[in-house]
Amino acid sequence: MESRVLSVIDEQLAVEFTGKVNILSSLNHQFLGHILFIGGDVIQVIFLKHRGIRAFCELFIQEYALQSFDYVVEPELVEEKERQIHYPYSILKQRLLGVVQMHREALKFRPPENIKIILDSEFLQDTLPITAREFDVLKTLAEWNSPSDLYQHCELMEHEITHALISLRKKGALKVLAPRKE
Repeated sequence: MESRVLSVIDEQLAVEFTGKVNILSSLNHQFLGHILFIGGDVIQVIFLKHRGIRAFCELFIQEYALQSFDYVVEPELVEEKERQIHYPYSILKQRLLGVVQMHREALKFRPPENIKIILDSEFLQDTLPITAREFDVLKTLAEWNSPSDLYQHCELMEHEITHALISLRKKGALKVLAPRKE
């Protein structure tokens, strides 16, 4: 898989770039985020509503899902205090590849869009422990019950949501309402 963002980062790494690479939508050139560098090191990524490593992973996954982005390199002064990523690029790259693999596997289990997912009220009285990710999904389900809304409004990454849904379903915390057939 050829990644444009990794190619852009590799170029900046080679020249020990300091500055910003803006991420723009290829369709309308809307600003979606940026990648900050100091001396070729990736120190911060902001993409859509995410920051740090999570933003980097989300950008990579979206690119993997064939989203098209333009990258505009802007040399500028970047201060060390903006650093939120402390890993060397080689470790970041390995982590990205692992996240893409998890994402690819989780796609098989993503729920169909024509259902509604609701919390089973009996589960609230149960004493089964829940993880932080499961809690985030339950919190989002309190407002949104379609899979597309859940994936859009939950702060977790797509594969994390899918795994939390599977786990919650096994614990009996969720009810799935299928559309009526007429």
